[in-house]
Amino acid sequence: MVKTAHTITTVCILLLLSAILTCCTNEHQKRREQTVRSMYYWSTVFRIDSAKAEFMEAHKVEKIYVRYFDVVNNDNNENVPNATIQFDSAVACNQEIIPTVFIHNECMRSNDTLLADRLLKRILQMNETHHIGKVREIQIDCDWTLSTRKQFYSFMASFREKLHKEGITLSSTIRLHQLSQPAPPADKGVLMAYNTGDFRKLSVEKPILDIRDVLPYLKNLADYDLPVATAFPIYKWDLLFRNGKYIGIMHEKDELPMLNGDTIVQRQPTIDDILSCKKALLNTRPDCMDEIILFDLNNYNINRYNQKDYEKIFD
Repeated sequence: MVKTAHTITTVCILLLLSAILTCCTNEHQKRREQTVRSMYYWSTVFRIDSAKAEFMEAHKVEKIYVRYFDVVNNDNNENVPNATIQFDSAVACNQEIIPTVFIHNECMRSNDTLLADRLLKRILQMNETHHIGKVREIQIDCDWTLSTRKQFYSFMASFREKLHKEGITLSSTIRLHQLSQPAPPADKGVLMAYNTGDFRKLSVEKPILDIRDVLPYLKNLADYDLPVATAFPIYKWDLLFRNGKYIGIMHEKDELPMLNGDTIVQRQPTIDDILSCKKALLNTRPDCMDEIILFDLNNYNINRYNQKDYEKIFD
């Protein structure tokens, strides 16, 4: 009887463990199947025309990270807003807006203890002015370096504390080279899987995204101490070179003067470049695909690949 009872107990424990593991697996699969689909909006005018609206509806885009303004350090060593976005379209109720602010690295070299207060006040004022409503998340984008990390982390800790009092979470972009450093004080990170090479070199054929440039950084991703989403590029660059020397990016036709012998080189990631990167990230840290963000939402970019390819990225 004792042996039988022991056997029954063992079987019950095993069945319970199996049920727990099955439940966890199902929850993980459910979470993965419901990947959040998001876009960055990086223009100075917020205008959602029919093409953008149809793209977001077709691909079930839930969130838009809207660049509200930049923060630059002026000649008086003051950190001030620049290139503030204008809202020409109402914000749709079926997409969540995440105000995003790009802070130039030089701003972190000044001892600006009030930056967090001013930033939050300005974002909330813009939300009210443009009828955005209460937001759940704000994102900071900054290409901080080792020399500015301490100041940036201090700013982020202060900003996060103020946001939490408002019931808002804080996310931070994470560049590949920043993965080797401790995670910033934020609630979430967004890994920027682009701008991996030096576009100023004519010999670099894939400066936007080259899996060979990404792989060396992945050893730091698996144990990175933040929940991580991933942003992929869907843009291209037209680069002007003169005698093999980089001159600039051609945002518009005839934006830069051209001389005889000048060369315009187009750089654009292929769908295979993006999917190869996605596979490598997925194998390293599956949860970084719980949210996928495309950079960025404009009419040129959303027509760069076919609809099936966008689904492959988002899927």
